[in-house]
Amino acid sequence: METEAFAALLSGTSGQVPRLCRAGLTLLTALRLGTLALGAETLWRDETADLWCDDTSRSCLLACFNEAFPISPFNLFLLHMATVLAHGLACAFLFRPPDCQGKGLWWHGRLRGKSQQWRLHLINLVAKILLESVFLMAFHSLYGRYPAVLHCPLSVSCPKAAFCTIRQAAWKHAFNLFVAGMSWLSVTLCLAALRLAVCGIANPITPSQHV
Repeated sequence: METEAFAALLSGTSGQVPRLCRAGLTLLTALRLGTLALGAETLWRDETADLWCDDTSRSCLLACFNEAFPISPFNLFLLHMATVLAHGLACAFLFRPPDCQGKGLWWHGRLRGKSQQWRLHLINLVAKILLESVFLMAFHSLYGRYPAVLHCPLSVSCPKAAFCTIRQAAWKHAFNLFVAGMSWLSVTLCLAALRLAVCGIANPITPSQHV
């Protein structure tokens, strides 16, 4: 039971997903968590400290950083991971084994039917695909290429135009692509599971086919 809840939390899927797909999704979520924990202690410990500007005033540096990064890539990753885990928590709560679902829960009777279970399974897969897709669209529109040099125009904080270079920009770009790549793999696995589920509904196995 605890293993099932843990798998639902990390994979964000029900037990009706093929084992290989579910194991892959679980592994990807665990890998993303570990990658973000490592990144927080290394590349992303202090983003503004990695800026080197020809105007060394702190106000200009912060203004330049805020102009270039409305939301930093790492904060975007953390926000996405929070939504992924929230979705996984909802799955662990909804797809608990029947003997763990209290009799007083209002959805207990609603989920007994096989058709209801499959409907919820399909909706959950579509929701997970949309969740990953929204993140990928936001990431690629904002940080498809992590900049190595920033141009800071004239402003109140920067009396003169300044140029800033970002140290370890190449490593940060590689980190970003690695995290985004894991989201692309998650979408691929969810699409494969969705296709199998739709095919299973469209072509149900009859008792005669088992003989």
